[in-house]
Amino acid sequence: MFKGHGGDIGRIIKQGNNGILDFSANINPLGYPESVRKTVFENFDDILHYPDIDCTGLRKYIGRKVGRAEDEIIVGNGSTELFYLIPRALKPAKGIVFQPTFSEFAEALKCSHAEAVNSVLRSEENFCFTYQESYFDDKKVKMVFLCNPNNPTGQLVEKTVIVSMVKHHPAITFVIDEAFMDFVDGQEKYSVMHEAGTLRNLIVVRSLTKFYGFPGIRIGYLAAHADLIIKMMEYKEPWSVNALAQYAARAALEDEAFVSRSRDFMFAERLFLFEELKRIQGFSPYSPTANYILVKITANTMTSSSLCNQLLAHGIAIRNCSNFTGLNDQYFRVAVRTREENARLVTALKNVMGQAHDK
Repeated sequence: MFKGHGGDIGRIIKQGNNGILDFSANINPLGYPESVRKTVFENFDDILHYPDIDCTGLRKYIGRKVGRAEDEIIVGNGSTELFYLIPRALKPAKGIVFQPTFSEFAEALKCSHAEAVNSVLRSEENFCFTYQESYFDDKKVKMVFLCNPNNPTGQLVEKTVIVSMVKHHPAITFVIDEAFMDFVDGQEKYSVMHEAGTLRNLIVVRSLTKFYGFPGIRIGYLAAHADLIIKMMEYKEPWSVNALAQYAARAALEDEAFVSRSRDFMFAERLFLFEELKRIQGFSPYSPTANYILVKITANTMTSSSLCNQLLAHGIAIRNCSNFTGLNDQYFRVAVRTREENARLVTALKNVMGQAHDK
C-alpha cells in the first residue's frame, strides 16, 4: 500500500509522467560524494561474501565521529528500520508522536502493538513544539518520538528543552529523529547527539541518505546508552546492512569537503527559494531550517491536490501534505534544489497561480 512519501518518482513515472523534476524528496541536490562511487566500485567484489553482521568497523568509526563508544551505536538499513526496531525491542504500551511529522513513527508503534497517541501541534503557533507537562499525564506513555528539525514543518527544538524534558521523565524513552540535522545552521544549539549514551532514556537517530544523497543505499544509525543498545540488538535482524552500504557510509562520513560544500550551497539556495516563494500571492512559506520548505496555500481558489496535478503538467513533482496528520489540503512541501531548478519551480508556480508576468 502506498503511504504517500515524497520521492516516489517511480510511481509518478508509471502514471505516464516521464522526465519529472522531483521536488517531493528531500535529498541533497548535489548528489552523493564522488568518494562514495569510488569506494563502491573498488570494493564491489565484496558482494561475494557476507557483510560484517553487526557493522562493527562502521560502528567504531561512527562512534569516534560523534563522540560515542562503539557499544552505544547501532547501524541499520536506513533510519526507518531503526524506528521500527526501537518499539519492538522496548515494548512501550503507548507512545506519543508530535504531529504533523514523519508517518513511520506512528506506524512503528502500531506494528509493535503499542498505542500511538497523536499530539497535534497548533497551526496558530506555526507548529512549534513547546514543552508541556500535561503531555505526560498518562502514565502508560513510555515512548516519545520527536523529529528535529521536524519534517515537514522545519521547526526546531533547542537542545536545552529536549535535555530538560528527558531528565524530567526518566521512565519515558525519547526518540529524537535528527535525519536532517546536517542541513541545520548552528546545529550544536539543537542536536542532542552528544547527550546520547549519557542519558539512559535518550535515543538519537540519524539518516545518512538525505545529506549524502544516496537514498537508494539504505543506511542510518542510532546512538543510545549501552544498556539500551543491548536490549535493541536482541531484536535486530542480522545482516540487514549490506557490504556496499557500509563502504558508502564510511566514505561519505570521511568527506569533510563535501559536507562544507553542501552546507554552504544549501544555506544560499534555501534562502533564495524561500524569498521567491514569499513573493507569490496566495502562498505563505514557513521559514526553512533544513533542505525543504513547507508552504501554506492561502488562496481560496487552490488546493494542494490541484496544485500538484497542475505542476505535473509542467514536469514538476511536489509533496502534497494533505495526508500528514494535522495538515490538510492547504499545505505542500518542496525540496531545495539547484538555482536553475528552483527558478524553474518558481516560474511554474507563478504560471499555475496566474502570476506569470509578475516582476
